Amino acid sequence: MTASREPSDPNDEDLMLAYQAGDRGAFDQLYYRYARPIYNFFRRSAGRPDRAEDLCQKTFLKLHIARQRYRPEAPFRHWIFTIARNVLRDDARERRRRPAIEVASAEEQAPPAPRSNRCETMDVGLMITEALGTLPLSQREVLVLNRYQGMNYAEIGAILGISENAAKQRAFQGMQTLRRRLRGMDDVRHDVS
Repeated sequence: MTASREPSDPNDEDLMLAYQAGDRGAFDQLYYRYARPIYNFFRRSAGRPDRAEDLCQKTFLKLHIARQRYRPEAPFRHWIFTIARNVLRDDARERRRRPAIEVASAEEQAPPAPRSNRCETMDVGLMITEALGTLPLSQREVLVLNRYQGMNYAEIGAILGISENAAKQRAFQGMQTLRRRLRGMDDVRHDVS
């Protein structure tokens, strides 16, 4: 959710236009309004807080680089979340291309607890986050934008470049998969107790 603003505060589109014209304060206001929602999008989509922070910073860097290409015909919110989505997809592609050795060394630095121990101490929010992380990115991003960012399917479709019905379909498939996985996690928790 974006930060509340006074009625006299400029809207996001006006701030972005002011930033294009060189107003650094306009960027600061946009950052204040969108850093938390963008971070939360990445936190739920990418999993780790440090990765979410890095991806959030990359998003604002890309916004800076692309600032002259912004056009106010579409809501600023759609534009920045489109940038965030592209940053997430670029990151996923980059991670798939990395050598297995690099991935293995990262896993050795912070080994996960055995599955049974994680399930014993895991609260529902962590279970949902873990299950969400197992979804295909196309389903995960729709669910995160809808459930955690409060966007409707038409907005999500505009951000992802798909139809509203395609966004609804991805959400439906993702929710079905989440339910199955969460049921499985709950069964493991009960078996451990």
